[in-house]
Amino acid sequence: MNAEILCVGTELLLGEIVNTNAAYLARELAGIGINCYYQTVVGDNPDRLAAALDTALGRADIVITTGGLGPTGDDLTKEIVAAYAGRDLEVHQPSVDHITRIFAASGRPISDNNWKQALMPVGAVVFANDRGTANGLALDIPAVTPDDNTSSTGTSSDSSSKTVILLPGPPREMTAMTQQSVLPFLAAKAQHTLVSHTVRFFGIGESQLESDIPTDLLTSANPTLALYAGEGEVRVRVTASAASADDADRLTQPAIAALKNQFSGKVYGIDVANLETALVQALTAAKLTVATAESCTGGLIASRITSVPGSSDVFGYGLTT
Repeated sequence: MNAEILCVGTELLLGEIVNTNAAYLARELAGIGINCYYQTVVGDNPDRLAAALDTALGRADIVITTGGLGPTGDDLTKEIVAAYAGRDLEVHQPSVDHITRIFAASGRPISDNNWKQALMPVGAVVFANDRGTANGLALDIPAVTPDDNTSSTGTSSDSSSKTVILLPGPPREMTAMTQQSVLPFLAAKAQHTLVSHTVRFFGIGESQLESDIPTDLLTSANPTLALYAGEGEVRVRVTASAASADDADRLTQPAIAALKNQFSGKVYGIDVANLETALVQALTAAKLTVATAESCTGGLIASRITSVPGSSDVFGYGLTT
């Protein structure tokens, strides 16, 4: 099963807002075994939004949208999805009650346009929003077969239906709804779970690392390896897919062991945040302390070490001269 993330908002296209929603959703989808092959951003334009939705549904089993659920005239995501699915919008009484409670608690009057947030496509599963007025929803749409749309060249499975999930744009609302409602909803649909571990290397470049990794590891389909160059280090993400998290985790372990054996002295940590965290952990375990003396770095080394929780147990002082 695969998903596409479709973020709606002209402000995203203009760079006025950083699209943190897509990164968050991609991580959460991977955690429950749903692959994300595409991420799309589209502005608040009904024609372009409908076209982006059509493209996404042609190549994904699940499309998750964020944004466009507000009360104003340019908030059109729900209307476009309902029209695409051929569903009427109807008043959803629990959403009416939800909006009424929020405005009553704030002491503000309800504008007429707020009631559009209480309209839901017929047959939708509604997700409550405990941090805002815009409830989310999930809607199943019959899959388009190649005979129905010969232009479709997507990579989605042969499912009898596709699922569109609509989430609010504000991150605090979106993340809460995802945790409380969307992940349990999707976990019931997912057939596999993905587990990833990150192996961190220091003292070797990305190109040299890739050249030295055994070919059978690099070409393995399950688990897979992905290399990422960072500032002064290289990360290798080892990811496996299985019916359960325990089974997937077991699949990753031989590959991790092979990397540690192949690059003895270069691997400084597994699933550790960064080099300074690994240093503090190693010093703590060995009951050792460290002090620094710096010049042109201006205290940068000390700053990185002391940014790690618990570093005061191993770092006594530093000098910047």
